[in-house]
Amino acid sequence: MFLNETRHAINVEDASCDAQRPCSTCVRSHSYAVAHAPAGVELPPHPECTFDEVSESPPVETTETPKSRFERLESRINELESLLREKDRALNTFASDQSQPQMQHHPFASSSNAHTPNLVHSNGFNFDGIPGFANGNGNGIPTNGISNMYPNYTSSKPQNGTNGMDYTQFPNASGLDNLAGVASLLGNAPLSEAHIDSVSAGLNQDTSMSGGFQSNGSNLDIVFASWPVNLPSREVTRHLVEAYFAFHLHAVRLFHGPSFLASLDLHPTDPRFPWSAILHAMCAIGSLYVASIPPTPAPPPEYPAHEVFGARLRTLQRRPDSFAEQQAKFAKEQAEIALDLGHHKFQCVQVTVMLTWFYWCHGRWSEAFLSAAQGLRVAVPCGLNVCPPFHTIAETLRPPAIIPPAKTVMEDEVRRNTFWLAYAMERQMGTGNGWALSLDDQDICQLLPLRGDQFEQGILVYPSERQWSHDRDLLTTHKDEQIDSFILYVKATIILSRVKSFNLRFKGKHYVGDASVVSPNNSPASADQQEIFDIKDAPAFQELDKMINAFRTSFPAHLKSPIIGQSVDPYLYTASLIPHLGLILLNEPHARPGEATCVHADRILRAARAIVDLMYNIASTSYDVSLLGLHSIMCWFMSGRVLIRFLKAAMQANSDAQIPQLQAEIVFIRSMLMKAAERITLAQRYQRMLDEYLFNSTGQTFADSLPISRFSTECTISLEEDSTSTMVPDTSRATDVFMQYRAPPIPARPTRR
Repeated sequence: MFLNETRHAINVEDASCDAQRPCSTCVRSHSYAVAHAPAGVELPPHPECTFDEVSESPPVETTETPKSRFERLESRINELESLLREKDRALNTFASDQSQPQMQHHPFASSSNAHTPNLVHSNGFNFDGIPGFANGNGNGIPTNGISNMYPNYTSSKPQNGTNGMDYTQFPNASGLDNLAGVASLLGNAPLSEAHIDSVSAGLNQDTSMSGGFQSNGSNLDIVFASWPVNLPSREVTRHLVEAYFAFHLHAVRLFHGPSFLASLDLHPTDPRFPWSAILHAMCAIGSLYVASIPPTPAPPPEYPAHEVFGARLRTLQRRPDSFAEQQAKFAKEQAEIALDLGHHKFQCVQVTVMLTWFYWCHGRWSEAFLSAAQGLRVAVPCGLNVCPPFHTIAETLRPPAIIPPAKTVMEDEVRRNTFWLAYAMERQMGTGNGWALSLDDQDICQLLPLRGDQFEQGILVYPSERQWSHDRDLLTTHKDEQIDSFILYVKATIILSRVKSFNLRFKGKHYVGDASVVSPNNSPASADQQEIFDIKDAPAFQELDKMINAFRTSFPAHLKSPIIGQSVDPYLYTASLIPHLGLILLNEPHARPGEATCVHADRILRAARAIVDLMYNIASTSYDVSLLGLHSIMCWFMSGRVLIRFLKAAMQANSDAQIPQLQAEIVFIRSMLMKAAERITLAQRYQRMLDEYLFNSTGQTFADSLPISRFSTECTISLEEDSTSTMVPDTSRATDVFMQYRAPPIPARPTRR
């Protein structure tokens, strides 16, 4: 040790060296140490000289290519992202341990008031650790979480200059451009120097709604300069997407939930990252289920409830777009651009389905109608309405589908589910108007969806074990291994489609003498004189009537009741309502409520009260009825409309035995619509339309006995083009049912020969 220390000191301090091995300096040092070594100390016989190995050839300088540099930078960013996610999870765990808030109500499987230690959605998603899903408002809807993230949302454009740094140097361009910007910020520091602040620093709870992901720490954690324009921040976007999957009825069928949520963790430049138009649509719908985002203002009371064109409302309100409306606009704009360019063709169908629901939810009927039609029309060239081998036999210049075949079972089933949801949305909206449907049922040759559990697991089920949309016994036969509430929901929608087609094409077929609509009391000869249709003996009518009744009784034993205890299955509930609505739509044009012998009147009264019974059943639970979906609300409205017709007949006959019961049923339907209207604007529109129909049918005397605003029933707004919005009385106009379907006049008694 003594010799080594001496030698190193000499080598360091002595600037001269003869480069010998050993050098002369080390030889002298060794000789001096041997001569003066203490007794008993053993020294090496030869000096130990330390020297550097000199390469014979000069080193070759290596220059890093831009591609490898970008790859290295991207790997650094991915590492920083993973560290940031760990930090976020640790913060969420810490916050939950401190407050231990709990969800009060299950959004789907249970709506009881019991204490729920872990919020697990019925589809298997665990949202217990998600900010904003911990505290409930009694309806299974989150009331906190992102309220502190954006106290005032004023702009959808990215903000600059946050955290004391100017981010304008990172334009929203391609991935390589963004990586170049990150490189200019980070410099050439080695990978080991990249770090994330400690968990105690915390995440910024005032995160801006604009693009980017920021922290309130004194040091910059990480910034996604490539975050899509006009989207909320990464944290807010994920929160709204999780709300969408937790509470929206169609979310787990339109997308594979676990796969989609996992893709949100990818870098925005990753090709597997979700398309921004889909995220915009999800944010628009997800904002309905969080109390922190201000909802879209409801139409004022003076706005006509039956108005079709929603843009006229905007001329009356004169307000800026709400957050949900902005996100829906961004989604629509991007989908239109993508369709023009031929990009994201299938994703455009998904976006259109979500936008159709959004427009319909807010009572924007014209936009919803056009969006629903566009969704089905785009689905046709994508080949979603047919499945091999049912393609055209003609030789065409175009392939059967303009999108490539699905690569996995999951991708194939997502496409199939998307088509059926687009079909169901368009058919359900079509029951409210007299316009032709966008796609004929005979042009659909598609398999029915998979069971929910098989879809989640990506199980391959061969066509021989499933049902086709054109099977003869589709509506009355259900395969035990291939039936659940969503499949019954699709089948029930097919019933609505057949009823709509029958009503729409009846007069044309009757005119040409089609045997399916001709009965002994209904012939083309008699129709030339007057439109008298005694239709109950027509073969097509009888076939539809028997089919609807058979479908109602064919539900499997485990799917008989949509309500078990406090648990509600929204798809099964709607599938249970639709057969009764089908009977109403089929029989109401021919019903005469004032006559005790009218078969059609008896059928629609029984159907309306069957719907009321299902309403009583769900009212006995604490389930949030706004989570049921939109078509259930339509069925409730149709039931109330039928009961008002019978109330009018009972008042004309002075039937004191029937009037109180009908009054109570109508008031109950109004109360359920008002309850759903707390979140769904469509329910408010239906409630006001029911009020107007009640006023026009029974007069002011009975209407005053109900909690109905006379202002909304006696006055409407004239919103004609080139005119100012003024209040004018309007008591002569007949009330529309949904859009333009009017109450049918009471037909004359048929003439029998």
